Order: sequence, then C-alpha cells, then structure tokens
Amino acid sequence: MRKVVAFIALTAAAAFAACESFGQAMTSHTDVVARAAGLELTVDETAALLAHNPRLPAQAEVVEAIANLWVDYVLLATAVTKDTALASVSVEPLIKPFLEQEVVWKLRDKVIKADTLLDDAELRALYEAQKPGLQVRARHILLRLPADATPAQRDSLTALSKELRSRAAAGADFAKLASEYSQDPGSAQQGGDLGFFARGQMVAPFEEAAFALEPGQVSEVVESPFGLHIIKVEERKLPDFEQVKESFREQAKVERQLKAEEAYITQLTEPRNIEVEEDALDVARELAKKPAMDLGGRAASRTLVSYKGGAFTAGEFQDLMRRFQPSQRARYASANDEQLDAVLNGMARNEILVEEAKKQGLEVTPVERDSLAREARRQLESAVVAAQLKNIQPQEGETLPQAIERKVNALLEGIIKGERNVLPLGPIAYALREQFGAQIFDRAFPAVVAKAEASRPATPPTPGVPGAAPATPAQPAPQPPADTSTKPHK
Repeated sequence: MRKVVAFIALTAAAAFAACESFGQAMTSHTDVVARAAGLELTVDETAALLAHNPRLPAQAEVVEAIANLWVDYVLLATAVTKDTALASVSVEPLIKPFLEQEVVWKLRDKVIKADTLLDDAELRALYEAQKPGLQVRARHILLRLPADATPAQRDSLTALSKELRSRAAAGADFAKLASEYSQDPGSAQQGGDLGFFARGQMVAPFEEAAFALEPGQVSEVVESPFGLHIIKVEERKLPDFEQVKESFREQAKVERQLKAEEAYITQLTEPRNIEVEEDALDVARELAKKPAMDLGGRAASRTLVSYKGGAFTAGEFQDLMRRFQPSQRARYASANDEQLDAVLNGMARNEILVEEAKKQGLEVTPVERDSLAREARRQLESAVVAAQLKNIQPQEGETLPQAIERKVNALLEGIIKGERNVLPLGPIAYALREQFGAQIFDRAFPAVVAKAEASRPATPPTPGVPGAAPATPAQPAPQPPADTSTKPHK
C-alpha cells in the first residue's frame, strides 16, 4: 500500500457507554455498573478499583470511563478465548475508511493530469513572484483592545495608535516608542523587536501588513485579535535561488497538483448543490459528545448534509466519530458554526468523490483489501498481547469467565494506578458490543461515587479521567477532512 495505515490508536480513552433499554425496571440494576459477556461489574468492585488512586476524582464521568474500559476488555478477552486468531471479529469497521480512500486515490490518478514539468526559467519566475523562504525582521507597538471595549475605549485607543503611527512615520525612534507604549510584554523591553519570522508564524492581518513593507517603512494601524499594531520592518532576507531551487521545484509541483485536484473537485461537486441542513450542527455536536448514542433507524438516517442524488446522514457522522479519539471528538463538539459547517461540507464532498470513483469502475483489488485486513488484524492482535489478555488460563478452582474477570480487573487496576497505559479499541469496541452484547447502567454511578467518597479523606482530588486526554490550552479547531483525492506524491 502507498500509505502506512494505523488502525488502532493506543493513546485515547475507550468508547462511551451503551444505553440501557427503556423497559428495564428502575430498581433492577442499582448494584450493577456494567454487564458484558455474562460477567458483571458491581458497585463494590468499581469503588474498589477507584480506590487504587485516591487522587482520581470520585465523579460519575470517571465511573463511566472505568465501566467502558471494563466492558471493552472483557469483550476482547472473551473473543480471544473463543478464537485465539480473532477470525470471528470483523475488521471491516477499521478498514472501511481506508478502502474508500484507496478508490479515491485511484480516481485521482485517473482524472488529474496536472502539468508539473518546470524548466529553470519558469521556476525562477515563480521564485520572484512567491519569494519562497522570505523572512522579515520587524518591530511593533501593540495596544491591546479588550473584546468588550466600549465605543469610547475603542475611539481612545484608535486615536492613540494613529498618533503613534504618525510619530513613527515622521522619524521618531520606533524602539523608544515601543518600549514606552507597547503592551506586548514579550517584545516591549526589546524595543518591540520580534526578530525574523516567516509566513505562517503570525496572525493573518499582521503577516499581510509586515510582508508588504520594505525595510524602514512603517505600516498603517493594523487590527488583529490581539489589538492594534503599528509595524516597522527592519530587514528582509530571501534565500538565494540556487540554494532553494530543487526544494522549491518540488513544492511548485505539489502546488500545481493540488490546484488541479481542487479544480476537479469543484467541477464535480458544485453541480450537486451541497447544503448543510438546519440543526445539523447541533446534531453533529451532540454525536461528537456521545458517539454511543442509540439513534435508531429513523434518527440514523436523518440528513445532515444534502446534495443532489444523495445525503450525508447522522448515522454516517456517528460512525466517523466512533473512529476518532476522545480528544479529536472534543474538538468537533466545541467547534464554532463556521468550522463545523466546513467539516460537514467536506464530508459530503468526500462521499461524492467515492461515488464518482465507483461510477468509473474503480475498486480496491482483493490483494489490497486483504493487505489492509491483515494489517488491521495484526494490530488488533498486538493490542491483545499488550493488554496481556491472550492465553488466559483459569487458576485452580476458577472458571474461565472468572479468569477473564481477574485479568481484566488487574489490567484496570494498573491503569488506574498509572502503571499501565490505556488500551482503547476504537471502532472494534463497537463491533464487539454488537457481537457479544453489553450494557452500562448509569443509575448505579451515584452509588459508586458515594461509596468511593465515604472511603476517602476529605481532600480535593486532582481532576482526571482514566484514558481521557489531559486538559490543555485551546486546541486547534477541527478542519474539514482532507479531500481523499490527495495522497503522497511520487
């Protein structure tokens, strides 16, 4: 295959819980947290697991995470004991997106004929126009503009910024002005000096203004998310053409290829009138938060994005979310409307590309499919070995289910203590639940929390959930999925 495929991410938390059926009696499962493959995880057992790490908060979400890990590992161990080769476990959920990607790559190879031959004269002309590797050294004065600034505050800061700009343009010492007025603590003490930077390192309005200036020139007042800037460029440096010629040639080829691909995709998808449906963004966010939600046939077929001749549905979006790590899903759940709209548009475009590839008779060969399946199964088997769930043998007086329960509880104990890594199963977890059945009873969570709290001293815990990504500063927003026509270029 032309791309190394990783099917099982070993760095994310397990899937969310399956919902209880509506008809179960309210008093039926108050002592049972989870049930899978004939085994039960009780309130007492869950509280005992939680007790292995007193710094882990006794919260319902932590109990849910433990229950999900328990279900997944019990089902995986059960599958292994029934069939050590795991031949009965379908890897289709793992390889499906890669099968679709492969046929779209074949479509790209067939229909995209970009002219990527560039002689030195053409390349030099592009070099002069694009100035690859250009860096500028600039100083700036920043006046911070609060997001909730009143009109009077904005007028006052705008007037001050214009005055400072006029003084700088008239020849005043820019470094002194920056030291006195700039509210950028990182550069003010250096006279506003930001050093050299390339394109892509600054926010767009600042970058556009800075790269438009020649050395010695001062910009007009520039507004960015940080506030109001006055910029002065001190130096510009550009690598010599001969130094960058070959790397720039490859970059130019890739850019031509990508432009040709985008032109083809636009020509193919524009007539299909892609439209994100009303309330689709809210539905998508909810599914990103709860990918295990039981949609039912009608809800699963609900259209999120319509296009002429087809639709991208809630069920399809749910399948996609189930393949993602929790940290990835969190980005979709917190994305703003513009970002999520672009994501859904991209998913519809990908569907149209897959459809077109199949229409043109492009298919994954049996050899390619088998290769993907073997690699997926190999990684699944590696996960089993890493979890020490292979070749489980009952001890004296112990049944096989009891041996499975013992091994799974030992694995969870190690994870909760921080001695073992979480081993989530991704989409395989959902396939195992469908095959063997599993339930998680959230009405038992409060009993676990109460029992765990009662056994602990009254000290504030450190936030955290087994297998969940740690809290981090604002993460990059989800981007529209890359059109799967793009693959490594030869």
